[in-house]
Amino acid sequence: MKKTLTIVGAVILVAAITFPVMAYGPGQGKGMGMGMGISNWGSSSCESIPNLTPEQSAKLAELKAQRLKEVLPLQKELIAKRAELRALWAQTNPDEAKIKAKQHEVTELENTLQEKMTNYRLECRNVLTPEQQAQLKPEQPRKGYGYKAQRPGARGYGRMRNW
Repeated sequence: MKKTLTIVGAVILVAAITFPVMAYGPGQGKGMGMGMGISNWGSSSCESIPNLTPEQSAKLAELKAQRLKEVLPLQKELIAKRAELRALWAQTNPDEAKIKAKQHEVTELENTLQEKMTNYRLECRNVLTPEQQAQLKPEQPRKGYGYKAQRPGARGYGRMRNW
């Protein structure tokens, strides 16, 4: 009887510890998955306008498909460059010149992606009528770039997340 209670207690303890950890799911934890400031690349506030015409919806879908075609290879390249940068930092004697060069490559890719997102958002706005543009909500801050500044005391996995 004691052995059965011990086993049941151990199973309950393991379940109690494991359940909250598993509740996050893949990519939900800090610094996991696409949580690198690029996770919201599929969303557009223009798509949230309720009274879009079929032509507007088709044009927005076309713009989104075009943007994804351009952005996805750059995102993959950025992930690879960040991994290379982490590997350079992990070396016993890191090469300063290589680290600075790789960081420059990462920054250039981030800037390119940001420019593409800005262009996409501007093109989306051009599809809307002035009345529909007035319905757009201001962009909300995302976790990632500069999020620590909006939430004092937060851990702030922003631009320095390459460490």
